[in-house]
Amino acid sequence: MSQENVQSLRQGFAEFARGDVEAALERFDPDVDWRGAMAPILGGGAVRGKEALREFFTRDLFDGFDEARVETLAYRDLGNDVVLVTVRYVGRGESSGLQIDQTVFSLFRFRDGKVVSLRDYSTRDEALEAAGLSE
Repeated sequence: MSQENVQSLRQGFAEFARGDVEAALERFDPDVDWRGAMAPILGGGAVRGKEALREFFTRDLFDGFDEARVETLAYRDLGNDVVLVTVRYVGRGESSGLQIDQTVFSLFRFRDGKVVSLRDYSTRDEALEAAGLSE
């Protein structure tokens, strides 16, 4: 199932990039637990459930930003239904002009072909340790 999980994430990020949030959301379990790096920056915390994730994707994620984008830099299958994705968030504050350019290491956990959790880490080593691995 591992390569299918990587492919699912690749497709999901592509769907999100072209604005097809509904298609991207189909890749998530209804009870998904999303703890991304951008939520605390935007004044939020954990996002739980697919409906809350829809709101986060369509309202919260880019609210107050212009020129915002999400880039995937690398995918790595870690086995046991876990995929590590190196993600870069780039944008500029709409009123402040503040630039954001943040790279994070996202651990996606799957169950039955759907994402059940996401956790972002500041370093690859932290993400690998959280997955029970080390380089």
